[in-house]
Amino acid sequence: MRSVFITAMLLASGAFAQTAAGLDGVWVRGGGAGRGGPTTQWSPDALAFTPAGQKQLEANKSGKGPRAVVPAFGNDPMGGANPPGLYRTLIYNRPFEMVQLPGRVVQLFEWAKIWRVIWTDGRPVPDDIPEGPYWYGYSVGKWEGDTLVVQTMALDERAWFDEWGTPFSSDARVEERWRRVSKDKMELVIKVTDPTFYVKPWVSDPKIYTLQPKGELIEMIFAPMDEIQFNNRIRDPAAGKK
Repeated sequence: MRSVFITAMLLASGAFAQTAAGLDGVWVRGGGAGRGGPTTQWSPDALAFTPAGQKQLEANKSGKGPRAVVPAFGNDPMGGANPPGLYRTLIYNRPFEMVQLPGRVVQLFEWAKIWRVIWTDGRPVPDDIPEGPYWYGYSVGKWEGDTLVVQTMALDERAWFDEWGTPFSSDARVEERWRRVSKDKMELVIKVTDPTFYVKPWVSDPKIYTLQPKGELIEMIFAPMDEIQFNNRIRDPAAGKK
């Protein structure tokens, strides 16, 4: 009887070991409470900007955070219904689905109905992308044990890292490390190397995502006409703009 119990436990642990590294499924950042706002910070350490980076940070006028201006007088690129960009999308508390396919991992985001391809077919990280930059960059990934390591480049610097206006330049190189830490938890750690805007590379605190076993993505289109209506009805009147 004892041997049967041990065998069952080994089989169970083996089954988890086989699926723990897999990232397939619908995930949401945080404790899985549902849909909500973005993260509050990237790193527990203050980001060290170069003079060019500090200048761009001050030029980015966000309607939120410690440097907030009245939203109607801000210049958040999303205020014109422009794409949010990759990392603003990753940290927003909206569900997304990871789909592992031969030679690629696809991420399907509910927010703005965004999709992204991470190439895992063995191709090297290119030195340059002549067709770029891209709002969501060009991403190449590989497995290091149970961790999917993604290198992203060719990011469009018109996007912001977050809704507080944290900038990045076209020279930015970003590493993501995705790891399933338990049956229903996945961890993401981001490292940013951008010598144009940052004195040194910086690493985010771990971002935790919770598996949604019955999760489904709903339609959430960020349409310019909706943004115009919101500006006319709420944002501009609140600021006294006509």
